Amino acid sequence: MASANSYSNSREVSISALLAGESQSVLSNASQLRSIAVRDGIDLLLWEAVFAQPISVNVRDDWGRVQFSCVLQGDSQYSIKHGNRRSEYVLKQGMSCISYTPDCLGHSTHAGMMESVTVSVCPELLHELAPDMDVALGRQINAAHCCLLWRSDAQINVIAHMLARALRGGAQPSELWLLGQCLVLVGLALEAQGRRAHATSRLSSIDKQKLLRARDRLLTDLSEAPTIAMLAKETGLGILKLKYGFRELFQHSIYGLFQQERMHEAWRRLSSGEHTVMMVASDMGYANASHFAVAFQKQFGVKPSSLKLRR
Repeated sequence: MASANSYSNSREVSISALLAGESQSVLSNASQLRSIAVRDGIDLLLWEAVFAQPISVNVRDDWGRVQFSCVLQGDSQYSIKHGNRRSEYVLKQGMSCISYTPDCLGHSTHAGMMESVTVSVCPELLHELAPDMDVALGRQINAAHCCLLWRSDAQINVIAHMLARALRGGAQPSELWLLGQCLVLVGLALEAQGRRAHATSRLSSIDKQKLLRARDRLLTDLSEAPTIAMLAKETGLGILKLKYGFRELFQHSIYGLFQQERMHEAWRRLSSGEHTVMMVASDMGYANASHFAVAFQKQFGVKPSSLKLRR
């Protein structure tokens, strides 16, 4: 995490300068920030970077937008100063974040390969688009100090990957498609945060930590799921509490979550163009490729072979 003097020891850049391309070298010559104005008040950003050595930088938020971000690659550490307060966060690959920190100074440290997608929305427009957003989230946004992190679900990851691919080039999507996908990502993030706020209020902190460990154990190997009895034994939760807790905290049954994340990983591998449908089916634990194709189409509404052909 950032030490007390990290802010004074690191270079400082503003978000507006980064967007204008004036301070890109502060991060790295191997860092690229792509952005596009989707409509007034909504921008889409893709940040890609490769850091041979860890790099730290101070970023001042002079843009004043609510950021809906999804980390596709890499881990980062953040420390945000708001007046006399300082909050620290670790944002890992596969996580999402809703943040709103106008006029704050943030300190971040990055290493290795980084890739993240962000939909940036003016707070006034967000309140118009989502008048029924979670009350607690609305209060944090109104207080101008919001940073909420959680593990992305498969739907958010799929949308983020599609938006990243669109910004990298190739076939230019329509403005309507871009706007639609950005709004879907924002809507999914708001819905996920609302569910989390409701679920965590009904679970003890100890049970929540055990459930998080159970989820991580469940998703360690996407080719084969552990039994529910194994998860219960390893986490110290009863089977009934484990099943109930998964539905409360993750809005899925145990194996429903496993299948969703497995299909998302299959989508990611097929999207890269580096794997055949047969290879992905085998890697995901399917002995029969046709069974994999049925499961994939049930999840996403398209055949895995059609996704492969679109590249």
